[in-house]
Amino acid sequence: MSGSPEPYADGSVDKRRAGLAGAAWMLAGASCIGVVDGIAKYMAPTLSGVQIVWGYVGSSLICLLAVTIIRGQSPLALARTRRPWLQLARGASLVCSLSALFISLRYLPLAVATTVSFTAPLIITALSGPLLGERVGLARWLAVLGGMAGATLVIRPGTDVFHWASLLTIVGAFFFALFNVATRMLGGVDRALTTVLYTFVVSTALVSLVMPLVWVTPTAAQWALFALSGLLGFAAHFSIARSLTLADASAVAPLHYVRLLWAIGIGLLVFDHVPEAWTLAGGALIVASGIYVSGIGARVR
Repeated sequence: MSGSPEPYADGSVDKRRAGLAGAAWMLAGASCIGVVDGIAKYMAPTLSGVQIVWGYVGSSLICLLAVTIIRGQSPLALARTRRPWLQLARGASLVCSLSALFISLRYLPLAVATTVSFTAPLIITALSGPLLGERVGLARWLAVLGGMAGATLVIRPGTDVFHWASLLTIVGAFFFALFNVATRMLGGVDRALTTVLYTFVVSTALVSLVMPLVWVTPTAAQWALFALSGLLGFAAHFSIARSLTLADASAVAPLHYVRLLWAIGIGLLVFDHVPEAWTLAGGALIVASGIYVSGIGARVR
C-alpha cells in the first residue's frame, strides 16, 4: 500500500500539491529578498545606496547570463522584445525603487523601511485604473486608504521621530508599483526570461552611468556581499516566477510579506533594532490592506 495520496477525479490532490509547492517557492523568493535587504542595510553606512544597487543588479545579471549560457540559450535571442521602450521604463523604475530604498536604509531601521515599502500593492491599485483600465471599487479604495493610514502610523510625520528618509521609502514604493504595472503590461507580450534579462541589463546600464560620481572601492568582503546579493536576487526572481506558474497569484502573494519577519529578525540580531509598537501596528494595517487588495484584484482580473 502506497503512502502517497490517491488523486481524485477532479485532480484536487495534484492541485493541492502544486499549491503547496507554489507557496514554498514564494516563501523562498521572499526570504531571498529579505536577506538582500539585510545585506544592503549592512553595507549602507560605508557605501552609497546607488553603488549597492549597482553591485546587486550587476551580480544578478552575471548569474542570469551564466545560467542562460549553461542552458545553451543565446542571450541575444532572448533580447528580442516587442516593447523595447516599456522594457526600458520597467528597468528604470526598478533602479529608482531600489536606489530610494537602499539610500533610506542608511538612516532607518530595516523593519521601518521594509514596512513602508509594502505600500507598493496599494499604489498599484490606485494606478491600475488609469494605466491598466481596471475597475477599482469602493472596497479596494477603502483598503488603499487604510494601508496609507498604516504608513502614516509608521513614519509619523510632524512628530519628533519623523525622518526625511521615510519619504524615500514611499518614493521607492511608488516606483516599484510602476515596475509591477509595467510587468503586467508586458505579460503575454514578451517571454518572462526576456523581461528578466532586460530588467538586469537596463538597470545595470543605467546605474553604471552614475558610478563615477559615487564610487568607493569596495573591500573584499563587500565584493563578496555584492556577489551573494546578486545570487539571492536571481534566485528570488526565479523562485517567485516558479511560484506563480504553480499556484494562483492571489493564494501565494500574501506570503511575500514574510519579508517583514526577515526584516524584524535581521534588525534584532544584526543591528539591535527593536521594532516600536507604532511600526507593528502600522505594518499590520499595511499588510492586511495589501492582502485584501491583492485578493480582490486577482478576482477582478
